[in-house]
Amino acid sequence: MKILNLPFIYIIKFYRFFISPLFYGSCKFEPSCSTYALECFRNYNLFKAIFKSTVRIIKCNPWFNTGGYDPIKKRKVKNG
Repeated sequence: MKILNLPFIYIIKFYRFFISPLFYGSCKFEPSCSTYALECFRNYNLFKAIFKSTVRIIKCNPWFNTGGYDPIKKRKVKNG
């Protein structure tokens, strides 16, 4: 895990514990946007995680997307 990602991970965990329960069931995707963002920051570098999380949050609106199952695509590990 990258050290630069840690502040974002803590912010997301704070959001999930204190703010998200106030808006229960508002995310249209599975896994939720906060879970998706948390996994992005755990698996990718800072810039890619910010980009992927931002795109996901923009997609989670009532006008342009119906939601559904949208998991994070894991990095491929090279053997050898």
